[in-house]
Amino acid sequence: MNINLLEAIEQLEEEKGISRDELIDILEKALLSAYKKNFGKSKNVEIVINRMTGEIEVYQLLEVVENVEDVNTQIDIQEAQKIDIKAEIGDVVKRKLNVKKFGRIAAQTAKQVLIQKIREIEKENLFRQYSNMVGTVTTAEVIRATEFGADIRIGKLETFFSRSEWIPGEEIQAGDFVKVYITDVRKKGKGPLIMVSRKVPELLIGLLRLEVPEIDEGVVEVIKVAREAGTRSKVAVKSNNSLVDPIGACIGENGNRINNIIRELKNEKIDIVKWADDPKTFIANSLSPARVIDVQIVDPEKKAARIYVSPTQLSLAIGKGGQNARLAAKLTGWKIDIKPVMKDVE
Repeated sequence: MNINLLEAIEQLEEEKGISRDELIDILEKALLSAYKKNFGKSKNVEIVINRMTGEIEVYQLLEVVENVEDVNTQIDIQEAQKIDIKAEIGDVVKRKLNVKKFGRIAAQTAKQVLIQKIREIEKENLFRQYSNMVGTVTTAEVIRATEFGADIRIGKLETFFSRSEWIPGEEIQAGDFVKVYITDVRKKGKGPLIMVSRKVPELLIGLLRLEVPEIDEGVVEVIKVAREAGTRSKVAVKSNNSLVDPIGACIGENGNRINNIIRELKNEKIDIVKWADDPKTFIANSLSPARVIDVQIVDPEKKAARIYVSPTQLSLAIGKGGQNARLAAKLTGWKIDIKPVMKDVE
């Protein structure tokens, strides 16, 4: 129970990342509790694990008095000075106790406490580690899939990925690797519970950051995303460098960057549009790929606008089921009324 204890502590420090001093402090408190439980609470004792030898040392703490009234907590001056020659009335001296009877209990207690505390500290360390991942995109391995969702592994942890957070219509199978957005990390009895989604707009922003170095570096900014997961999204971007085209940066050479994202999102269509401070320009851009002839601001306070397009562009501007117009409205924050005009302006 000496050098072996230190070796065990040092091994745990190396493998689990739990500091040596923290483990020893935990053990000392647990051993004190075990000692009082087995040998009575009346004694005021202190337990110290020798940092050099690993030996468990038990000391009785005694107040130095002239006349002893309680032998469990007091010691007379003559006896006290045999322990510490400088002892005076009112001081507290430490008398070392024989721990042979305590040895077996101490060994058993140390083992139990180490196991318990290691689990607790590991859970806390994992919680802190994964809490730092909230708001990021990461890769998850699919362990198994059911009608309700999938069990996935992120790093060391397994978590449940509810089907309600899948991209509508996608099929996920065991063995797949999918990108997920971490929405939250919660404390649970068995360890951290990671909440993930593939439906949220933030997943698309994260994928763009991974694929487009200019976004990660801050040269290009994603201002806003409007997304209907599985079918279509619109992304408003701007450049902080006049020499960098924000749309071209996101699309990449031969469309390789945006195509990588589209594949990850199960062929979801993605419109990259240029942000503009001027509402009329931004609204016109947001209706891409439709060509807009004119934008009129109908009510600035209610943020209502009327957009004019040629008859040949009307269905494209509105989109299937009104999706293009709906996403443009979400992206800009304006109510959009699309009207055809008889003359197409090139």
